[in-house]
Amino acid sequence: MIYYFSGTGNSEWVAKELAVRLQTEAIAITSLEKQTIIEVGDGETVGFIFPIHAWAPPKIMAEFIKHINYGKDTFKFMVGTCESEAGTAMKKLAKEIGIQSGYSVSMPNNYIIGTNVDTPETIDKKIKAAKIQIENICDEVKAKEKVWKVAKGRLGGIKSVIAAPMFQKYAISTKPFHVEESCIGCGVCVRSCPLHSIKLVENKPVWDKACTQCLSCINHCPKEAIQYGEKTKGKARYFLKKYMK
Repeated sequence: MIYYFSGTGNSEWVAKELAVRLQTEAIAITSLEKQTIIEVGDGETVGFIFPIHAWAPPKIMAEFIKHINYGKDTFKFMVGTCESEAGTAMKKLAKEIGIQSGYSVSMPNNYIIGTNVDTPETIDKKIKAAKIQIENICDEVKAKEKVWKVAKGRLGGIKSVIAAPMFQKYAISTKPFHVEESCIGCGVCVRSCPLHSIKLVENKPVWDKACTQCLSCINHCPKEAIQYGEKTKGKARYFLKKYMK
């Protein structure tokens, strides 16, 4: 079984591509009831696919992985999707849970609070490279090879130890979210939020406190009406399906 968390589609795509090749099912963890108890049988294989947020897995996925009942000799692997580097937090999580294999897959940038999206040429190049990498991952998972192919990046350890906790504590806030006059109240943001933290009030989106900064709401808005303070104004939007051929 493969479990994934995704905002703009990068991790979802990787999870589903892996699932097809491994002849299993890919399940979004946000589609599961909170009380669901996951049991993994003896000798089975289970994978976890998620985006890297500020050099660490999203808290929602890290907590999910820790609360699974694993069987004897369960083979566990995980894949972190990132723009270019994943830091060292995946390694720390792997040691805590006993995950045997880990990978990072470079995917198009969607964090427009920080920088703009990649060029169409870069996006196409990354997707093509990811397809090749997914094939290799499948071969190694089928063989239950214990490998670690995670691009931690320059100063990855420092970033994961210092920057990631700071991001979790101070950067994840819904207060800066707001909509411009171009908002048509279509509800796409409501349906795209993986944490179900947005609702329409008087035909305009209102954000609850829960957020992982996946930016699904911003990137999926058909009118590009959602902004995060002043940081996203004038920047392009990204979600994977827009670029898939």
